[in-house]
Amino acid sequence: MPKLNAKQQGRGPRGRRGPRHARGPRRRDNVVMVRVDTENLSRIDELVESGQFNSRSEATAFLIDEGIKSKQQMFSKMAEKISQIQGLRAELEAMIAEDAKPSESVEQNTEETPK
Repeated sequence: MPKLNAKQQGRGPRGRRGPRHARGPRRRDNVVMVRVDTENLSRIDELVESGQFNSRSEATAFLIDEGIKSKQQMFSKMAEKISQIQGLRAELEAMIAEDAKPSESVEQNTEETPK
């Protein structure tokens, strides 16, 4: 089989393929290190080999995004519960802070006691 040049392979002038899969304008500036089993790595490699993605990183980011979208209802419920937990924590902190204040009767007793 004859070797194809970058242009024949659908690659740009620098030899990089353009995006094959429609993605939003969001930038991927965060790095996440992840370990996957052999079967999942094979699936990621299939996405790259098919030409849909330029790298394992792009394919994995796509799969994460799709997984989050498919569980959006769960994430919405989770966000609500997290908000409730944060509110309860704030109430608890305020309650503890209030309880930790010296009471007026203790303050009066210490002021009245001669030194």
